[in-house]
Amino acid sequence: MAFRAKKRISERNAYNMVVAMALHGNHYNDIHGNIRSVSDIRAHYAQNGRDFKHVVAGCRDFSQSVPLYENLLGAQWTAEGVAVSRPSHITGEYESVISGDGVYNESDYWANFEISKEDFDSAISSGRWERFLAAVNAGIAAVEAFLNHQYMVRLRVAGDDPALRDNLETKMKTWPMKLSGHAFDLSSRPWAAFSKLKKLRDDGFQHRKSTATGITRNEHLALLNEYKHAVPRLLLNLHVHFGVRCPSAIIRYAYHPEIELESRKDA
Repeated sequence: MAFRAKKRISERNAYNMVVAMALHGNHYNDIHGNIRSVSDIRAHYAQNGRDFKHVVAGCRDFSQSVPLYENLLGAQWTAEGVAVSRPSHITGEYESVISGDGVYNESDYWANFEISKEDFDSAISSGRWERFLAAVNAGIAAVEAFLNHQYMVRLRVAGDDPALRDNLETKMKTWPMKLSGHAFDLSSRPWAAFSKLKKLRDDGFQHRKSTATGITRNEHLALLNEYKHAVPRLLLNLHVHFGVRCPSAIIRYAYHPEIELESRKDA
């Protein structure tokens, strides 16, 4: 193996992850909307016999889940002998999703992100460049699917709406203002990282024109460490921008520990 993730994150990142899970995560511990600040989070933990400072300290171990606020359920659900339906975002009438045995996605953008993070984990453990490009590819699909979801739901339009064929850059630059009334910050590191990795994906994955590829381990490492900014952090920021709850997996990977080169003695 060429790379590995550190097992711990900084105290600041652990703090920010816990706060993000509480304020923006897709948990069910705030049905009345009372958790609006860090003070509210501290009080809620105290009510449940936990000390906020100790929770943050424990979450520096990246393998530890965030108590109370981390929803460990995924995007894909299994159905066995039942019919699943959900209300149409256009008419409000219930429409069939699946009938009988099968699987369905609670959210397509969320499902795309889960594939992205699985490929990312594999890219770290295997050191395979193509696996990293696959992670970026699925991550880009997740970002675009999220924007498309917001567009269709907020404007109540179907999937054949012509605007959905706009390129991703146009959507990022114009849709947040159109849909929420305020522009999305495109001067941030997540957007810069996303643009960088998207170009890498476009040139080296979708429209490859070379017959062989080479990259140094240090260059590869730097790009692996850009992923958390380019995909999960950008997705988290978009959720916050639109005021919608963010899947816990996205928040967790937005605070992914640093990737480092594995020394030969550890290999």
